[in-house]
Amino acid sequence: MKRILIPTDFSDNAWNTILYAMELYKNISCEFYVLNTFEVKPLQLVTTQSSQKVGHLYDIVKKESQEGLKMILEDIDNSRSDVTHVFKTISKSGSFVKVMEDMVENDHFDMIIIGTKGATGAKEIFLGSNTQKIIRNIDDCPILVVPDDSFFEEVSEIAFATDFERVYYKSEIRPIVNLAMNHNATVRMIHVYDKPQLNKVQHYNSTALEQYFKKVKHDFHVIQDFSTLEKAIQAFIEELEIDILVMINYEHSFIERLTREAIIKKMTFHTIIPFLIIPSDN
Repeated sequence: MKRILIPTDFSDNAWNTILYAMELYKNISCEFYVLNTFEVKPLQLVTTQSSQKVGHLYDIVKKESQEGLKMILEDIDNSRSDVTHVFKTISKSGSFVKVMEDMVENDHFDMIIIGTKGATGAKEIFLGSNTQKIIRNIDDCPILVVPDDSFFEEVSEIAFATDFERVYYKSEIRPIVNLAMNHNATVRMIHVYDKPQLNKVQHYNSTALEQYFKKVKHDFHVIQDFSTLEKAIQAFIEELEIDILVMINYEHSFIERLTREAIIKKMTFHTIIPFLIIPSDN
């Protein structure tokens, strides 16, 4: 049985993420763990005089968290008919990122599915501070980022962006293969090149990847470099109507660059489709 962790802040975007997860794993046995974290904010502590009042404030935010999760379970019961799905709720005190790190470290999860709102006035992913910290700090669980208003559509085309510059491990590729097999989807490997031919290392790695994907429909796509890597990938996504974009997060990868503090404040990655980030195995 798959174990899926879904954090929620009770927003519309977070609810949409739960609905997306239910559809993505339709007819697949899953335990969904819906997590809400809470903490007394520093400003609230400043205005609170006694330890008794602090305790009372803690009880209030804890109850709000528990009541919110109870309402989510009721909404799930009213919207689902998949008997293969089991839902459990978790209310924990502490910072969102630290709680997530501890849970993934202490319990096995097959996937984290997290929603993130698009930037104002544009249909795009903006990796906010919590999301980018999760991607940076959690290195042993795949993370699926679901943009705001990204409603589920049947997954038939999966794009896997790679430069073929490194050897990929079977454990890194397994989540992509499983996703493709569950949905009978085609995996399209994208290489954005600045030279027209693969070198010997790239050719070896592309051949190894083909062996990993031999059980699913797959194809290679080599496209010329645009002004930026982001624009090249975006053009490919639009042309082939990709449903999910996949990348592996390793040192000096696009994901690693995307989650640096200096860059994240300046750029958004323009895509309205879900974005699967797989941690490197080395």
